[in-house]
Amino acid sequence: MLDSNFSTSDPANWRWTAPEPRQLAEMRQQMEEWQRTNIGLMAMKSSLMDGNSSLFPYIDVADPAATGALVLCGQEAQRLSEARLYYADEDTTAASLAAAATPPGEPVSADRLPSPSGLMVFADPIGSYAVNTRTAAPGQGGEPVQLHTPIVAVSWSLWRPRVGRVPVEWIANTAHGREFVHPAEQGIWLTFYTACGAALRGVDPGTMLHSPALGDTARAGELVAALDFPGRPELTWDNETVLFLGRKFPEAGSPLGTTGGWAQTVYTAWQLMSQTGEHAWTETEVVPRDRAGRKRDRRAGITGNGDVNVVRLRASHRPSAEATERDRQDCDGRRPPRTDYRWEVPPYRSPNRCLNTRLHAVGGCTHAERIIRQHVNGPKGKPVRRPRGPVYVWAA
Repeated sequence: MLDSNFSTSDPANWRWTAPEPRQLAEMRQQMEEWQRTNIGLMAMKSSLMDGNSSLFPYIDVADPAATGALVLCGQEAQRLSEARLYYADEDTTAASLAAAATPPGEPVSADRLPSPSGLMVFADPIGSYAVNTRTAAPGQGGEPVQLHTPIVAVSWSLWRPRVGRVPVEWIANTAHGREFVHPAEQGIWLTFYTACGAALRGVDPGTMLHSPALGDTARAGELVAALDFPGRPELTWDNETVLFLGRKFPEAGSPLGTTGGWAQTVYTAWQLMSQTGEHAWTETEVVPRDRAGRKRDRRAGITGNGDVNVVRLRASHRPSAEATERDRQDCDGRRPPRTDYRWEVPPYRSPNRCLNTRLHAVGGCTHAERIIRQHVNGPKGKPVRRPRGPVYVWAA
């Protein structure tokens, strides 16, 4: 949640501070309700009109943006209502970021989902992006200012492009490329969330900033105050994407875009959570929703379980406290944390791993990609020698 210790005189103190797990159910209720408000619909319509959406449901009507907003907000409200709740702790978030440095090699599969619909909040940002603005309107000089928006949560659900009986043409810009979505496609929808006003809280409240929405300049503190009103959820929809089932992530080094990189990290987190047996990475503690909270959920139309699944790394996979603290020193809480000390040798992906070797000979086993923890051999504290890749010799 937004840090209650935020100091208007020292904005450098602001950082993403995740809520306590038991708070997620109340936050979910606010987020779901927001999608059904007029101001939430107006904000989505504005985003579609400005071209800030990665998925546009085009319907041939008089006001396509308004109708598209109704579709997107209606689907997100249902997604949040049905979602199971998850909290990924600091170590789990770091492991997901480290392993996601290499893209998954398997086709996108719904089997990786921890639940058909979900909402997961991360202890640290899994991504961010910078917006460059100035302290004055265009053409009037001013100093450049860079604002960083952290991505700290994600909702998901299985998704089809068909919307009732209404013909909808979806225009998508995802990790798979820019395309018109075929009506028969199936995928996993992901909505990425940021902390409300996070980008603005990282600059001095007295700083004048040009606001395209206002068409004028205003102080950063005034822009933040305009966002703090009753009913406004602490987590705000930032962007979205779809992972199409059966397709693969682009190879390492391919352009992913911001949402593609975030989706790669989320999918990697699902992979870690789904591994069991000797290759299990995580363990889960359930924080139950109290009786009064369940009653509030029912009155609000929330159908998902209000219990919160706290996901932690198993003790055998947790990095040392010293390594974690060294990574924290370089983390500003607005961008993804470093993982260099916690994962000197990043986890690697083992493709086509047999999940039941006893049945392998008779063909009764199943195969899937596995993320394997690598160990460092040699004296502690000494430099780590990493593979340099192949060496090619050019013949004369």
